[in-house]
Amino acid sequence: MSGTMRDKTNDKQGFRFAWPFPKKPSFLYRIKSYMTMSLVTACSKIMFLGGSNKLICHNKDIFVKLLQNEKQPLITVSNHRSNIDDPLMWCILKFREFWRYKDRHRYTLAAHNICFTKQFHTTMFSLGRCVPCVRGEGVYQKGMDYCVEMLNDNKWVHIFPEGKVCVAANEPLRFKWGVGRLIMDSKTDPLILPIWCKDMEKVWPIHPPYYPKFGNSVEVYIGEPFSLSELKKTISYKSLTTEEMRKIITDEVQTRMYQLGEKIGDLPKGSALEVLRKNPPVEY
Repeated sequence: MSGTMRDKTNDKQGFRFAWPFPKKPSFLYRIKSYMTMSLVTACSKIMFLGGSNKLICHNKDIFVKLLQNEKQPLITVSNHRSNIDDPLMWCILKFREFWRYKDRHRYTLAAHNICFTKQFHTTMFSLGRCVPCVRGEGVYQKGMDYCVEMLNDNKWVHIFPEGKVCVAANEPLRFKWGVGRLIMDSKTDPLILPIWCKDMEKVWPIHPPYYPKFGNSVEVYIGEPFSLSELKKTISYKSLTTEEMRKIITDEVQTRMYQLGEKIGDLPKGSALEVLRKNPPVEY
């Protein structure tokens, strides 16, 4: 498709511009993408420069090992505590580590009505591997399709399955089903890695005016990676609809993520079960 042509599908879905990701990225496109990601990484690290804020990462070695494995797709899921959790959370990587794994760097879904409202924003965010997601369009939309394609190419996709910044940190939200679709539709079963960010809102406010704050500590907890290949196999033999299977997969990811939040003491004990109680799981 020509870069000057409008994609009618995007118009229907509320995305105003031509789809920004080329099917076969040229050498020049890759250079521009590397430069954009490098600039964003450098700017993010300013938040923690010279001890202005402190960033502590637990179990980083688990994360780095998964980045090194380019033969299996990776899905990272995390809680959402500020508008710029991504990219700040990836400051856990040293710049040389980021550059070493630049081709493995994440793709992440981003709200189309915030990040893709102008052509310049669309170009910059897409070069930084942010994929437009239209709220209310469900799990079958172009941005989700693209993320599935990336997983099928053994790439890394990051998602905030709560679907929005969670202001009441001790009241976890039901996960959106998009993460279930990513897992179900990947040709190779992805590894799923839960990540929990603590006190991110202390360095960047949730409410306006938005400006950096200093003298705070942020902790990033890397959980245990897991695969849901056996669960997928089990439910595939049951008389379940696609939606029911997607909910089962999503509920499992949700439970493991919130159990990580409980483990580190950022969520009250029993939070994971309480979310399931409010949104009963599918019986199978």
